[in-house]
Amino acid sequence: MDTCSVADASLKVSRKTSGLDSSETLEAVQNLRNTYHLKGLFYDAALEFDPDMLDAVSFDKVIGNSSATLRMCKDPEVFFSVLDANQIPYPEISFKPVQGDEEQWLCKRSRSAGGTGVTTLTGPQEQDQGSYYQRKLEGVPFSLTFLSNGQNLHALGFNTLWCRDAEPGMPFLYEGAINHANLTDEQRLAALGYTTSLVHEFELVGLNSIDFILSNGHVFVLEVNPRIPATFELYETRQGSLIRNHIDACVHARLNPAPGRTKLHAHVIVYSPATMCVPSSFNWPLWTADRPHPGEVIRKNEPLCSVFAGGKNVSQACTAVWSRKQVILDMFMQAGSKSFKS
Repeated sequence: MDTCSVADASLKVSRKTSGLDSSETLEAVQNLRNTYHLKGLFYDAALEFDPDMLDAVSFDKVIGNSSATLRMCKDPEVFFSVLDANQIPYPEISFKPVQGDEEQWLCKRSRSAGGTGVTTLTGPQEQDQGSYYQRKLEGVPFSLTFLSNGQNLHALGFNTLWCRDAEPGMPFLYEGAINHANLTDEQRLAALGYTTSLVHEFELVGLNSIDFILSNGHVFVLEVNPRIPATFELYETRQGSLIRNHIDACVHARLNPAPGRTKLHAHVIVYSPATMCVPSSFNWPLWTADRPHPGEVIRKNEPLCSVFAGGKNVSQACTAVWSRKQVILDMFMQAGSKSFKS
């Protein structure tokens, strides 16, 4: 389901390297307030690393984690001290520039999402405020999507994450996921135990996720995503509503997982291969979401849309979702989208 297509109204605001344009966002929220009776505020990754913006919006009812929780989760010194206190393993970190084996380290901006703030060390190290260094680990990235009420959690499922190398400077850009993970029972229990500790420590509410890497058979936590994660849509069922469950967990501290059996699903973010102008008329397939507005300019390596697919097995689901990604790119070319260099 595409959010804009079912919304009463939608307003677009500009993005900056550090998040949304603050003045445009505040103006858009105020315009919606003047027109509609708004009962609460949901937010996603766009506000995850900007708790000051969440405060500035000033909603009486934030249906999600508080700005204080965001600050703690996105402050690397706080976050990793909590991991240490709970004996949760993670790849080695440094808050100072590393020397001697720079090629074995990554630089991470704590207030970023989707892998946009992760870079390799290839030259002089210029450390921004809130950034840190983390040693590379060879392994497979996974996530655990869950619903929590500040004390308890309900695990929706484990996901295998896909990343792409988007030059320049984004070698680990989030590209999608499948709600299937080749993990042993012991590894699942370890990840679930670490997640339970983080729920208690940060009093996480609603839909959230943690990212971790499996290296040499061991689980190493990378980060917590204290907001509605992109992977939640992989667990929606015809019988339930995870957004309703999210509201119940945040507002009433009730955990009411969606009934029904979750099917195998995958999603992929289609990134624009060049700067494009969205055609005024474009026949979006039903298996797409996060669709741009007609006439909107999508820059190279910016999300064009998301595509979804299912299947009877992992191979079938993966083949379908990657094929649908190519279908969208082909459709844009056939529609004669205007492409030009940045």
